[in-house]
Amino acid sequence: MDRNRLLNLTLLVVAGLAAVSLAVSASRSDWATASQPAERLTIPTPTPTLVPSSYAPVVVKNYPSLSQAAATTFPNCRYGVAAWQNQMQNFDIVSNLGVGWYLDFTTHETPPGPAQAEYVQMVRLSQDRGESDTCGPDYGYSVSPPLTDAGLGALVDANPGALWIVGNEPDRRTVQDDICPQQYAEAYHDVYQFIKSRDPTAQVAVAGLVEVSPGRLQYLDIVWETYLEKYGTPMPVDVWTVHVYILSESNEGDAHIALGTDPALAIPHSSDCADPNSYCYAEHDDVNLFAEQIVRMREWMKRRGQQNKPLLITEYGILLPYNYYGTCTLETCPPEGAPGCFCDENKETFHPRRVADYMTATFDYLMTATDPDLGYPADNYRLVQQWLWFSLAYDREGHASNLMDSDTYTLTLPGWTWRNYVATISPTINLIPAQVPVIVARSANGTGPVTVTLTAEVRNNGNATSAGTVTVTFYSDAGLTTPIGSATFTDLGGCARRAAVVTTTWANLETGLHPFWVRVDSTDVINENGEADNVAQGAVMVNPFDLFLPVLLR
Repeated sequence: MDRNRLLNLTLLVVAGLAAVSLAVSASRSDWATASQPAERLTIPTPTPTLVPSSYAPVVVKNYPSLSQAAATTFPNCRYGVAAWQNQMQNFDIVSNLGVGWYLDFTTHETPPGPAQAEYVQMVRLSQDRGESDTCGPDYGYSVSPPLTDAGLGALVDANPGALWIVGNEPDRRTVQDDICPQQYAEAYHDVYQFIKSRDPTAQVAVAGLVEVSPGRLQYLDIVWETYLEKYGTPMPVDVWTVHVYILSESNEGDAHIALGTDPALAIPHSSDCADPNSYCYAEHDDVNLFAEQIVRMREWMKRRGQQNKPLLITEYGILLPYNYYGTCTLETCPPEGAPGCFCDENKETFHPRRVADYMTATFDYLMTATDPDLGYPADNYRLVQQWLWFSLAYDREGHASNLMDSDTYTLTLPGWTWRNYVATISPTINLIPAQVPVIVARSANGTGPVTVTLTAEVRNNGNATSAGTVTVTFYSDAGLTTPIGSATFTDLGGCARRAAVVTTTWANLETGLHPFWVRVDSTDVINENGEADNVAQGAVMVNPFDLFLPVLLR
């Protein structure tokens, strides 16, 4: 990408919520090393004139005692950050920020960060279409690391149970993974099967697209339908991911038109912020539109029978620059503009306080957004299970969203805002029997007793790992006085993303209906957030075709 080309970024403005700043640009695997050049957004470059001293500097107000929050040693699974190994060698993302998970847009045999935080692996894809930007013919695709024993195989073997994201923004032309939706479906199939064949406990996720817009959802539609047609089964997805960047879409820059989709669906850029069909720069930090994207994705998931799956934001933050040369100190620009500052249509800069307010507003939304019609049932119908901020530190001018100064390893204003916010959250554990099935069994001769294996899936929708051994007991009565059998599991992570599957056997069941009950933590060793949801009911139907039930006429 030509770094001098204008990239028309745009987001809509937040009605009724604190105005704040945009989202950090697309992730790249080559950002893993700070010394490597990174593709980035560029904007019109002003004459390099120093800001006059008469311009008022940014004054930190309404943020008293930024250093008052005590360090937190609890890794909160809701909160993640993009961070790289060289940064984490000198900065503890857990003790300083309470980060529970992180990624760096590539793969590692040994995760590069602290052991308390979960590292999320990312398999990268690519496609050579020559000079063509159209989709349809099969151009093929490449996977990195390759699907070999020495390539991806060695990484999967070394990281049992890991979460693997297949690709990064495959919908974006010329940058990121840039692969047509038809071939993305094939690549996902191959990577999924390869990983699961070596590690059935692994979780595999679809790549986050640049944003959740009509064009991006059409990309997902094509992926979904291609997979179904080619393999004869719905796409198997353990975890869905999104990037929430509110960007205009054109082939001149910004997010680009989603690859292989109808250009008429693209959202254009406009300097007219009153135009409901476009995005302007001042609309860059609209929390209402942030929330709209989340709901739009959950609606898409429900239409595809995917409501009962976790949804993760694997990138969001602030993307538009604050300044060009490190010289801007303004929040509001004069009418004629300010040299060195990037000003939106309202003459506002994307200053650190604006970034911090955006962060706080999105945290408030993500912590409370639930919907029984769309949300994830195992997580109390939350719309989003985990979210990841971009980034800990990205060394390019204008990135006011950085949580840390990469030279001094000290927190920025957004970093202190994060720390103070997360420090107010207490660790919680809440174990639930998320799935208890109705089992149908038949004896060999259709009349004799049978022995059945009872199963329960347990999840933890708290924000912290349940450490230690947990007992799950199956009972044959609602009073929980007659145990059938028990099973145990250990160390179940929070955010309801993973499941512990426990089993026991129930012998000598005669023809008929046999209800049973399951109680999680039946020995009361875990200090849970609540105990009211620890019991669920299932049933066994033995020789159901030999049961004669009365006909009720009404």
